[in-house]
Amino acid sequence: MAYDRYAAICLPLYYHTIMNWKMCRNMTFMMWSGSLLMSLVTPISRPLVFCAKNKLDHFVCEVLAVLELACGNLVFYQVAILMVGLVTLVAPLVFIVVSYVLIISSILRIRSAGGRQKAFSTCASHLTVVSVFYGTCITMYMGRTKSFSSNLKYISVVYGIVNPVLNPLIYSLRNNEVKEAFNKIVNTNPLKWTV
Repeated sequence: MAYDRYAAICLPLYYHTIMNWKMCRNMTFMMWSGSLLMSLVTPISRPLVFCAKNKLDHFVCEVLAVLELACGNLVFYQVAILMVGLVTLVAPLVFIVVSYVLIISSILRIRSAGGRQKAFSTCASHLTVVSVFYGTCITMYMGRTKSFSSNLKYISVVYGIVNPVLNPLIYSLRNNEVKEAFNKIVNTNPLKWTV
């Protein structure tokens, strides 16, 4: 999304040349392949040994909660989580921040106030979703202490459930027809809803 916004705002005449189906397909394949590789290398290279406990204090089979069930020296896995976090969380966040710095500098050069507002509103929804997702993920994986806190399971709900629900809601509210339908629902008389 950050690259798409960068190409649309900073290079508008080249947008359709840059963001074609081949580019989107290649980016998707690269992300999926990299994610699959990173998720398989650590468990295959050094499988976990589990203790007698077999109940997770979590909503899903989160890697940090699974590590709480493992026995032995877990430094290898903690370092692996940190390294994967740097590659999958910090590196993309840096890319997004750099692209938005370039986008904002390009927006500030737009002469009309309406044009600037339209460009900022295009980016605001994406920045909201990015902030929620990366804020919770970095808190979960990069700001971790020695043991897994049971309160972290609630943070995982934000990036695992709230963010995917928030994503289509934010982007659909940019659609004028959806806005009109939403305003109709909100502005209707609540007494009509009772049966």
